[in-house]
Amino acid sequence: MKIPLKKFVKAFLPYGIIVLYREYKKYHKHYKKSNIQKEFVFDIIFSVGIACRPAHYLKEYGLRVSANPLDWMMAYSLDTVIHLYKTKFEDFFVDYVEDKEKSLEHNCHWYVDIKNNIISMHYDNVKNNNTVFRNLMRVRFKRINELLVSANRICFLSNRNDDINVQKRFLIEMGEIYTGEITYMNIRNNNNIRPLTAFKYFEKKISDRLKLVEFNLNDIHPKGEKNNSDAWIGNYVIWDTIMEKISLKNKMNFISYLFKNMENK
Repeated sequence: MKIPLKKFVKAFLPYGIIVLYREYKKYHKHYKKSNIQKEFVFDIIFSVGIACRPAHYLKEYGLRVSANPLDWMMAYSLDTVIHLYKTKFEDFFVDYVEDKEKSLEHNCHWYVDIKNNIISMHYDNVKNNNTVFRNLMRVRFKRINELLVSANRICFLSNRNDDINVQKRFLIEMGEIYTGEITYMNIRNNNNIRPLTAFKYFEKKISDRLKLVEFNLNDIHPKGEKNNSDAWIGNYVIWDTIMEKISLKNKMNFISYLFKNMENK
């Protein structure tokens, strides 16, 4: 694992250590609590869109143990996920275009992967240094692929409104790549569900080692979307409830957490 010197020094500055230790205490508290419940226990869990909401909650709850190239991307399909995992991200943002109107509107660099139909708005290096960006993402995939190959219990987390047959196909395709038990956990938005604290649960076993789990809820921020900078995190009340049900099998000590945090930035 290679960590840039600047990140390493910054993490060990007094303020950096204090912040990281506070985050670790929160992670440790969640681990102890969720490990007691043991409703969903996995070796590893990764986000698969449709945007960055799943990655945000995995990070908040100390469940994002390795950076995934798709964590902070948007508007890609499950078929694209399958393609990228099979091809090891070789054609990831090779051909892209900047939507300058969107860049101006959102005060960012809005790039679109033409072949894979993925939106990036968090990485300036897509254009500024495409070679470095693509190498970084391939390294990240190599790392998570090694974890997935060795894992016995895998989870992919998303918030999509795809048809169940699309989700089933995703599970089957990923089951051909990895040999562990795979759970596809989806948070589906349904604006008709009231109140905002309510949700419906559904699960379907596809095979002996493939399972679909879905939470159906009104995934709108409790304060609404208009003039709300936090609207992108959705219905945090239910997301928090769901995250509390998930645990990773192996807990990290503080040193491991420190290095993973630097690695995952």
